[in-house]
Amino acid sequence: MVDTPRLATPTAPGTPLANSYDELPYHSRPYSQTHPSRLATVATLFGLNPPAVDNCRVLELGSASGGNLLPMAEAFPNSRFVGVDLSARQIADGQKVIRRAGLSNVCLRHADILDIDDSWGPFDYILCHGVFSWVPDPVRDKILAVCRHHLTPHGVAFISYNTYPGWHMRGMVRDMMRYHAARFDTPSHRVQQARALLAFLAETAKNDTGPYGTLLRAEVENLRNQTDSYLYHEHLEEVNEPLYFHQFVALADRHKLRYLGEARITTMVLANFSPEVRTALAAVSADQIQAEQYLDFVRNRTFRETLLVRDEATPNWAIQPDSLRRLHITLPYPLTDPTRGPLDNSPVQYQTPSGLTVSTSNPTLKAALRLLIARWPATIPFPELDQAVSEMLGTASDGGKTLALGLLQTYLSSDLVEFHAAPIRYCPPGPKPRALAEARARLAIGELGAATRRHDYFQANEFERQLLPLLDGTRDRPAILDELVRLTLADELSVQRNGKPLTEPDDIRAALSQVLERTLESLARIGMLCD
Repeated sequence: MVDTPRLATPTAPGTPLANSYDELPYHSRPYSQTHPSRLATVATLFGLNPPAVDNCRVLELGSASGGNLLPMAEAFPNSRFVGVDLSARQIADGQKVIRRAGLSNVCLRHADILDIDDSWGPFDYILCHGVFSWVPDPVRDKILAVCRHHLTPHGVAFISYNTYPGWHMRGMVRDMMRYHAARFDTPSHRVQQARALLAFLAETAKNDTGPYGTLLRAEVENLRNQTDSYLYHEHLEEVNEPLYFHQFVALADRHKLRYLGEARITTMVLANFSPEVRTALAAVSADQIQAEQYLDFVRNRTFRETLLVRDEATPNWAIQPDSLRRLHITLPYPLTDPTRGPLDNSPVQYQTPSGLTVSTSNPTLKAALRLLIARWPATIPFPELDQAVSEMLGTASDGGKTLALGLLQTYLSSDLVEFHAAPIRYCPPGPKPRALAEARARLAIGELGAATRRHDYFQANEFERQLLPLLDGTRDRPAILDELVRLTLADELSVQRNGKPLTEPDDIRAALSQVLERTLESLARIGMLCD
């Protein structure tokens, strides 16, 4: 039973923290929407010609310990990566991972964003996730200046930030938590008391069915499973200044930066709204910026992940299906093929990761999905997919027009398919399995998870946390089992049968051998293994 935090009286006056990220490091992890392949995909769909991801330069502002940047460096050894962060502790932690993983194409620099100058050179992709809303105006201005002056002519910048109108309500809760928590000295005490205040307010309003009580209960639920570092740096930092989307675009425009789109394109389209809503939005919107601002009003949006380009570039938001020819197609998760027998015009339904139901009677799209299911988790280049679909249907290709239109409509209206600018490979477990070096390094120093090939975050269970560091390509199955048995006998791994720990080496080995191959195949399928 977990005790609910209780409101407390501070024993001493609260004091500002010199560097809150040194005191309470932010959990550094991958964010798939920031990956250069995703940014290049958006630029490609909107008619631009972004730099090749496998030979580019990437800068991350606010890189923390490199949980987002280092996996990219391993995936693209011919590209160069630079991270910068003001927290010396987090930079040092990331440098340890770099050394353990043996990465030579990435560096993390302990520096202030304000100190970035011409000596840093140009970058094809600039990433700034979780920083813009949490820094004062001079640093915001510098972030946009860096994007303008260091972005190559065809480059893309990613900036995330909190937005209104959604943050008007969330900001009220933040103000209350900060008022109470600021009276305490340590980050852990401040977080504990912020949770306690929120729980107290929700309890007092438990019978309030109006907007206020509903809001408090929603925030308690939202923060219940969030880490202390998230709550502290998201809600309790001194600076957290949301802004409206149109205000952000205006700031970017002053730096001669143009709005490209959102990292998640589906948030830009009107297709999922009723005809009445689409008609009304079209009537009041003079351009794409206004249309999306009104969409934020409708959705009460709280957060954006915006992509910018230099103002010399001109995106075409009317996506042309032919742009898919330069992309790689995959599914976001393993899917069971619902089709049976011949691929005719009968309707078939597919379930997406978010629970949406996608129905189609298009034989071309059904054939493509069948092929993608068979190849998951790998991507398939569009031209190859088009040829394979034609062969499966026994018909001549129309140059990919039907396939591209079907995939594009599915992509814009659901999360059933994904597009990538760079391929994702499937690596099965070989005779001497090898896991991603960055993942091995992070788990070896005690972290709970790491990035996959898809740049998703994988949180390992106890067995996987012990197994992955052993997969360095030098051990076959018997040698891996030897190490796992040794770890079990040293009480670093628990192996049980019928709820009781095993203590005999032969019993431990027999039990582990039953799960090892299954676990290796599972790790391969989620993209944790390499050649």
